Amino acid sequence: MNNKRSIYPWWVFIATCLISIIGFGLLVNTIGLFFEPVSKSFGVGRASVSLMGTFQNAAAAITLIFAGKIMSKVNLRWLLTGCFTIIAISMLSLTQAHSLIHFYVAWIIIGICQPIAITLSIPVLLGNWFNQKLGTVMGIALGLSAVGGTFFNPIIAGIITNNGWRSGYLAEGLLILIILVPTALFLQGEPNDKHLAYGEKKVQQQEKLENSGFTLRQAFKMPVFYAIALAMIVLQYVSGSVQHISGHIVNIGLPLTTGATVVSGLMLGAAAGKISIGYLLDRFNARIVLFCYSLFGMIGWLGQIFLNNGNLLIGAAFILGLGQGICLVALPYLIRDEFGAKDYSNILSIINMLGAFAMSISVYVDGLLFDKTASYNLGWWINALAYLISFIALFLTLKSQKSKQSEIDLTN
Repeated sequence: MNNKRSIYPWWVFIATCLISIIGFGLLVNTIGLFFEPVSKSFGVGRASVSLMGTFQNAAAAITLIFAGKIMSKVNLRWLLTGCFTIIAISMLSLTQAHSLIHFYVAWIIIGICQPIAITLSIPVLLGNWFNQKLGTVMGIALGLSAVGGTFFNPIIAGIITNNGWRSGYLAEGLLILIILVPTALFLQGEPNDKHLAYGEKKVQQQEKLENSGFTLRQAFKMPVFYAIALAMIVLQYVSGSVQHISGHIVNIGLPLTTGATVVSGLMLGAAAGKISIGYLLDRFNARIVLFCYSLFGMIGWLGQIFLNNGNLLIGAAFILGLGQGICLVALPYLIRDEFGAKDYSNILSIINMLGAFAMSISVYVDGLLFDKTASYNLGWWINALAYLISFIALFLTLKSQKSKQSEIDLTN
């Protein structure tokens, strides 16, 4: 039987979509909405408040050192269920926070769980269950994180504006507890004899594919590994800056609700970018696709510098969002495409670890630059340059499909 007709991979796909919408879209993409109200509530600077994001991402980076190995050895159902439960409890605890220390501790705990529950779970699960159309399903699933961000940003901003930041954390914690914990509890992490991955007709073919590719040790000897790592570092640094966009909009004289709408525009662009880049990578030369989306990223950040009209800023944010497809979809796709399935979760984990450190630095540095200059523009110039650097590195090292297949064959 051709496993293209098997339904279970599509249930896994739906589960990853929910993780993306709630995990990325709510938990990750709305954190910046809390910076300004928490800063006012405790009478401290933005840099001090944004440290919770720094600690979160630093904890995530450390966890990513060994997260890939854990995911390859521990039952994913119970691992993800436990992580989402801990994240939900940590979020709910913030409704009772009376010091910044509480925020720092809670977000460190969330940061420890986040790489397994959110960052790695989607590409690893889809990599396990889809041997064909991986770019397309990964693009759709990860693209829905932006849909979630578009949907949740105005809702959470409204809750914060009308009921305070504690109610915002209450809403986020309950959504994670009610939706993601049950989703993980009923999830099967890997194919078996009864349910094969999409695109395989025989178990033997699936096993052959799973054993093809390079180990982490072999990847360390390949220039493309360092190019992808560099791209992940600079583009995750850019991703950290997104948390400050609503603050940037308020700083140039527009209301928080406009800031939330601009962020929603970015998320909508990111949804389009992630979905489309996955589809295009399945069909066209990676260098051409990366050039177009790198250009989108540069134009979008420059728009945030030079524009001050709400509608124009929303448009620039949409274009900026298109460029985000490189970081969350193209890089995990290229890791699988360049290094194969043999040690995918471990290689992905290590490269994501480097990116998480960069993101943790970005959140704090952007807050510090704002405190020093009363503007986010210098940070936005750095972000535009990051897209150029990442494209050059990838353009110079990506191999043709023919040469990649030859190298993989030699390792088996």
